Amino acid sequence: MLRELIPKVAVVKANSYERRYLDERLRDLLRLIGGLESYVKPGMKVLLKPNLLSAKPPEWAITTHPELVAAVAEMVRALGAEVKIGDSPAGAKTGIKRVWDNTGLAHIASRDNLELVGFERAGTRPLKVDRSTYYVSRPVLEADLVINLPKLKTHVLTLMTGAVKNMFGVIPGFRKGMYHKEAPNPRHFARVVVDIFSTVQPALNIMDAIWVMEGDGPASGTVRPGNMLLASTDAVAMDTVAASIMGLNPQKVHTIRYAADAGLGIGWLEGIALVGHRLGELKLDNFKLTSNLGMELLPKFLMDAVGPFVWMRPKADENICLMCGECVKSCPTRAMKQPDDDSTPMVDKDLCINCWCCHEICPENAIYITKSWLARKFIR
Repeated sequence: MLRELIPKVAVVKANSYERRYLDERLRDLLRLIGGLESYVKPGMKVLLKPNLLSAKPPEWAITTHPELVAAVAEMVRALGAEVKIGDSPAGAKTGIKRVWDNTGLAHIASRDNLELVGFERAGTRPLKVDRSTYYVSRPVLEADLVINLPKLKTHVLTLMTGAVKNMFGVIPGFRKGMYHKEAPNPRHFARVVVDIFSTVQPALNIMDAIWVMEGDGPASGTVRPGNMLLASTDAVAMDTVAASIMGLNPQKVHTIRYAADAGLGIGWLEGIALVGHRLGELKLDNFKLTSNLGMELLPKFLMDAVGPFVWMRPKADENICLMCGECVKSCPTRAMKQPDDDSTPMVDKDLCINCWCCHEICPENAIYITKSWLARKFIR
């Protein structure tokens, strides 16, 4: 795929998902990078890939807002292209309808006559990256053009989730858990994410940052206004700008650094043309990053030395937990255990790899992060 030597990341201010207002803001945003017609041509098969992490309502800022998805879909159709919307959310294997319903996608699909595609039943195609094989959903590979619609959020495993991380969802079902198990630390997992991203680089990325998540995202953080939309043909450049807006050093975000090192995009601000607003106008004041940030930023040699004494682990809050067992089902190493249906799940510390899948999937936000005494003392 051809990429601009100096990629543009466009940003416009936006503070509402009201449809007519959103349509106007999207047109303004895309005009800054040549207009949607520069990418979408009549007769194309276009796949929209939102972030549909789990079956949560859009006001929780966990998923890409359905009105943004609908607005982009309508713009694509107006250019004479065929459009489908697809993802592989957590829990989709046991029933994606609940995800479509709760995230608002079912409503906009019915209202606007849009086609929703669940990747679990659509089949996969194996693609090799170096010595690894990744099974990518066929609808993604069969599309003429993929438009990536990520959500701006923190993430306890990858520090942030943006355009690059959103493409992890092109892998259906249980295989995502398998990759978590095979890549048991943030650096290894980031390389898996970047490998997968390299197989299906979207032609266009539009980030929903009107309402965003801070704190212990991607599902248990705090909702706050971001009041902006971002767009770029370079997903890595978009994430670089988004990380800076959040107050993260982009080079400390493994997915950004590894993707840039692999030549998949630009991972430093000096190499990016920011259009629409200056960075200083966009930064989110007092933005709360993940509570395990300090652990993830420790040098590897130091982490190896102090790891047994400076640890963080998930734990279920028995006052909130509904004992539904979703965290047990999602755990790739079977570290989360529930002796019976009437007991709160517990973590086997010897099996836990800190992938935070349980934290991500819990429908009640009952999973929180516990720290050792030294972690509480030294990691802020």
